[in-house]
Amino acid sequence: MKIKILFFLFAINSIVITYGQTTYNNPLGFKIEFDKTWRRLPKEVLQEKTTMIKELMDYKKDIQYDTCFQKSGNADMDYPYILFKNYYTTTTNKEEIEKIKKFYTDKFGVNQVLESLETDKVKMNLDIGKTYFDEKKQLLIFTYNVDLNIKGKLVGLIGFYIGKSATLQILCYTYADEFKYDQKEFLDIINSITDSGMQTNMSDYLKNHDKAVLYYNDGLKYSGNGNPSKAIEYYTLAIDLYPKEDSYQISEAYYNRGFNKRKLDNVKGAISDYTKAIEFRSDYYKAFNNRGFAYLLLENYKDAIKDFTSVIKYDNYQTEFTNIALGNRGIAKLNINEDGCSDLKKAIEEGNDKIKSIYKQYCE
Repeated sequence: MKIKILFFLFAINSIVITYGQTTYNNPLGFKIEFDKTWRRLPKEVLQEKTTMIKELMDYKKDIQYDTCFQKSGNADMDYPYILFKNYYTTTTNKEEIEKIKKFYTDKFGVNQVLESLETDKVKMNLDIGKTYFDEKKQLLIFTYNVDLNIKGKLVGLIGFYIGKSATLQILCYTYADEFKYDQKEFLDIINSITDSGMQTNMSDYLKNHDKAVLYYNDGLKYSGNGNPSKAIEYYTLAIDLYPKEDSYQISEAYYNRGFNKRKLDNVKGAISDYTKAIEFRSDYYKAFNNRGFAYLLLENYKDAIKDFTSVIKYDNYQTEFTNIALGNRGIAKLNINEDGCSDLKKAIEEGNDKIKSIYKQYCE
């Protein structure tokens, strides 16, 4: 019995939501542990939100953060969340560390910064809370109470980890009445930081990383404009140039190159790229999903079932990818005379209406 494959190559370019990720491997050598209640927001969501903040506050400069993690189940960039910003410099000079400490604990100085950000729409009031420096860990931590007219009373906890190769700024935000619950978790995450340093020289890293990002963005542009051949060319340039520390970005580039190979009906080439993406990110469920779909196209149902099972494991019912994977796994099982009806039924219960006709034909 061969069942027609109805769907679904779900592959929006580069949007990656990593639910259940428990470790953030920062490219500058930092490793940070989260529990499974945290998720990493897509870069596009972070860029969209920071652009919105910039426009709301009439801010003249771009607002740049490298990564954002947020509690699962909340709206994008709702509280609590943690932002990370990389600084490509470090120090062991105690006087320089004291200057950082003084700047962030100088109420007059910090208020001057805030006043420069206030507009007719956005007003804020700030009180500086507790501050401490862990000399052994080279870790500065500050707390702030912020009364923001468009959001209400917030508490920010800011940390600086002064590492071997670079410095990491950690910005934690939550509502004031929830801070007593979230503070311990923020501190546990910050104190989980370990630092292995970088293998690549910093100047070489910055030079190659910046060029690779430009190539990657060109790949996105050509892919979005319907030119997969040109997109593949630029994703390849990015892959070849990214420093080894940029494993997350390398994984994205392989994933997107595979997506464009699939557009050109190079199914085996797409599978190869999705496999490389998974090698760099073992829980990359979007890559598992697209590879599973490619296996379906090749009628390799057993490997398709394995990949769709991985999608369900790593997405874990957090997004529509689980529904898609359940439906496709059910179809794959039916094609090798296994019981796929339970998967189809579960997919329908979770909101996947597109497989109702298959369920009705083969399971009722």
